[in-house]
Amino acid sequence: MRIGRFQADGEARIGVFEDGTVRDVTEEFDGFQDALSRPEDAADADGETFDRDSITHLPPTTRENTVFCAALNYEAHAEESDIEVPEWPLVFMKLPRTLVGHGEPISYHTRVTEEIDYEAELAAVIGEPARHVDAEDALDHVAGYTILNDTSARDLQLGLQVGDDDLLDWFSGKAMERTTPVGPYVAVDEIDDPQDLDIASRVDGETMQDDNTGMMIRTVADLVAFVSSRVRLEPGDVIATGTPEGVGTFQDIQLHPGETVEVEVEGVGTLVNTVEEVDE
Repeated sequence: MRIGRFQADGEARIGVFEDGTVRDVTEEFDGFQDALSRPEDAADADGETFDRDSITHLPPTTRENTVFCAALNYEAHAEESDIEVPEWPLVFMKLPRTLVGHGEPISYHTRVTEEIDYEAELAAVIGEPARHVDAEDALDHVAGYTILNDTSARDLQLGLQVGDDDLLDWFSGKAMERTTPVGPYVAVDEIDDPQDLDIASRVDGETMQDDNTGMMIRTVADLVAFVSSRVRLEPGDVIATGTPEGVGTFQDIQLHPGETVEVEVEGVGTLVNTVEEVDE
């Protein structure tokens, strides 16, 4: 089953996404967090059905939730970045206002950046609260999986110097408003093994990244356990699990207005967004 958030007739709704349609199950739940806690109740819930082409996809999380992102979690990506893999997971966070849904534009903020890059990532969506969970139990707290494109402003992320030292500016490079696509929905009870999924990104149809989640350094379970050791995870929280090698900055590739970025994860779906130039 695929459950997510969408907008129709000016209202935000909870839906079950099916072939070409989405069934409104909003009345069945007390918000999207509740839906992720008991998604099985959406299977037989009645509701109005909308054509997928008529709705606007919203990020499959809430403004009360947090998006945690793991960096340097594929060995080959760490090598292309020329950064040593840290002793424990390197995790940063994104604000809700950073997110956009499937089909919505990636805002290219020309006032502050000229180097926008893509990053294909599998993301776990929490369904049950988790605090200090062990890795062997961590996946029991995952409602399902979605896709995140960790779009990055490389000139900001990599351009900070303090004295003779080059530093990474995670906030400026990763947290600009309306730059991080996530969606299209949460795939619930459809992924048997999150460590054996093909993952790819394409720009205007040309493949940029092509790998498998089995190449992660830390597994999804490892990351859920780690984050829960630092903070209580709540239903609707998202943990993005890092990107494979092939990001644009190390190929002298930048995203430009009008280009379309696709991120595909086996068993989950395809997240599609177009780059849009804005000045705000």
